[in-house]
This record gives sequence, structure tokens and C-alpha cells, in this order.
Amino acid sequence: MTDRQCQVRDNRLLLASRLRFNGRARKPRHLIRHLRNRAPMVRAQRQERDIRRVRHAAEAARGEHMPAIAIDLAQIDAAFDEAAAVNAFKMRVERLLQLGPDHPGVRARFGARAARLAGRDLATAILIVERWWRNERKAFQIASAFGCAARLSLDVLSELRLILRFMRFCKIQGQYEDILAVLRDEPIAAAAE
Repeated sequence: MTDRQCQVRDNRLLLASRLRFNGRARKPRHLIRHLRNRAPMVRAQRQERDIRRVRHAAEAARGEHMPAIAIDLAQIDAAFDEAAAVNAFKMRVERLLQLGPDHPGVRARFGARAARLAGRDLATAILIVERWWRNERKAFQIASAFGCAARLSLDVLSELRLILRFMRFCKIQGQYEDILAVLRDEPIAAAAE
């Protein structure tokens, strides 16, 4: 394993251990507070990685003694390639996580989908959202062929897929219902302690 892979694994284990407390999942407010504190740091790391990738592409082009226009094109290609698009998507999802489920923008974006997921556990919700995403992607491809495609619903489902997978990875299934209740603007059932 490389040093970077070890660091990523250690960060994931640290995050998972922080989200667990005495064998029980924390309340959603603790998760939200944790994500709000963590998200700017992760977003900055992603942005720095993008910048380093673009600079590395320029240095590689300079090393080959290419003309200035070719160096600029290499930088532009690196700034807008698939890795940059994936990082931008992840930063957007991290921003939504940072805002929390009680933010009006997050409620507007995911509230209708959360209402349709009511009464289902996290594993079932992941399967349902996956099916919705596949169907929406097929519809988008067909609409693109006719030149009248709208990408918003596909983006919302992609973000929801990643958020649900993140929740499963962090083992916070117990908070799933509470977060859905906040998104649906319902009162959270207090745990008897």
C-alpha cells in the first residue's frame, strides 16, 4: 500500500470511529456538526489536488519543450477532464452535507425524494434510488437524442446516491430516518433515554 492509500484508509477509519459513540450511532445533529467542521478541510484538499494536477500537466508540457499554446491547452485539458468533473461533483455533495438537512435549499432539492423514501430502511432506499437513477439516465439519453434533455433530476439523483452510500459507509443507518424526517419537515422522534 502506498503512503497515500494508507492515509486515505486512516482518514476513513477515523471518520467512521468519530461517527460511532459507545456502540451507538450519534444523533443527526452531531453528524451534521461533524460534517460542517470537516467539509471545508476536505473541499480545500480536493481543490488543492485539482490545482496540483493542472500545474503538473503544465510542467510536463514544458518538459517536452512544447510551444506556449500547447502548454496552455494541456492546462485547460487537465482543468476540465473527467477527474476535475468528479472532484467538482464531490465538492458539491460535500457542500450539501455541510449545509445540513434543515437548510431550505437542501430541503427543496431532496424533500420530494425523501417523502417517497419514507418508511424504508437505508439499504432499501439505496436500491430504490439506484433504480430511479438508472431510469432517469435512460430517459436523459433518449431526450438528449431528440435535443430536449434537462439534467437537473439526474444531478439530484446522483447526489442522493452518493449521500446514501456515504451514510452506509459511515454506518449511520440509525440516523437515516431522523434525517429523512428533517427533510420532510416532520418532528424528530426523541429517543427514550
